[in-house]
Amino acid sequence: MARRTLRSAGCAALLVVCFALPVFSAQKVIIDTDPGVDDAIAILFAFQVPELEILAFTSTFGNVETKLATLNSLRLVEMSGKHIPVAEGAVRPLYMKKLPSADFVHGQDGFGNVRLPAPTQRRVDQSAAELIVEIVKAHPGEVTLIALGPMTNIALALLLEPELPRYVQAVVAMGGVLHVTGNVSPVASANILNDPHAADIVLGTDWDVTLVPGDTTRQVRITDSFLESVRDGGGARGKFLHDMSLFYRDFYRSVGVTDGFYAHDPTAMAFVVDPGLFETEERATRVVTDGMAIGEVIAATERHWSQPGPWHDMPKAKITTTVDSERLLKLLEDALLSR
Repeated sequence: MARRTLRSAGCAALLVVCFALPVFSAQKVIIDTDPGVDDAIAILFAFQVPELEILAFTSTFGNVETKLATLNSLRLVEMSGKHIPVAEGAVRPLYMKKLPSADFVHGQDGFGNVRLPAPTQRRVDQSAAELIVEIVKAHPGEVTLIALGPMTNIALALLLEPELPRYVQAVVAMGGVLHVTGNVSPVASANILNDPHAADIVLGTDWDVTLVPGDTTRQVRITDSFLESVRDGGGARGKFLHDMSLFYRDFYRSVGVTDGFYAHDPTAMAFVVDPGLFETEERATRVVTDGMAIGEVIAATERHWSQPGPWHDMPKAKITTTVDSERLLKLLEDALLSR
């Protein structure tokens, strides 16, 4: 009788321990994108990690025109074997004249001129802003918005639903430069300069927003050996990633970056997967919207926003500063090599 009682007590204790263990739950995300070679790498990575549950893609202009961004998003969804809605978004900035797309960086097809066949899936009828609002309201406090291109769609979603910050868990955006030179002007990166007004709206909103600037993404380089490893061990996905990236790599070589290319969008995606790889600072953040410095991100420190003045009590954003590039590249490669 004592042995049976002891055994029952042990089973009960085991049940308590089992029920006390945390239940893993993937982070729900919407990916706003303009694919784009580095967007495609980031998205292929996102498909492969259990930490993310992709609820939708929304397309925008930038690396390519919006229509092509929609088609490329559909191509990536089909490549993953999943069925995820893709909504077409803004075709131009909120207020300024649209800049030319960067086909000299990403190829005329956005994928290094590998010329994938047309997708068989179709985009949804809703606009990107409408789909963002619908999804975050269906999952209040659970969805992270990941902006890999200009932030126009997210700004439009804020205009469509002013209470959007109540429903969104977090926003993570790739773009901007603080201490390094911009890639489209001395002070601006492409993602910000393509729609500085939208970026200013998103970064100036009082919600959980993190900016992953070029200062961080330039700490991570994808080399030829990385591409060859993924090509040799990543199946059809790995071969596509390798072949697509050669055009992008050659562009970087043409501008003097010879040891691989910067992993801009994959670095931002990795922040959502494992923020522990990064150091961040809290800054009051705004974007210049006119003049010679248009597109410049200004990130005020506590010295400015904690004291009376124009920056006092302004909404804060987190800015990534450093990243463990070795661990990030290992995370990226392991995911891309997994079947």
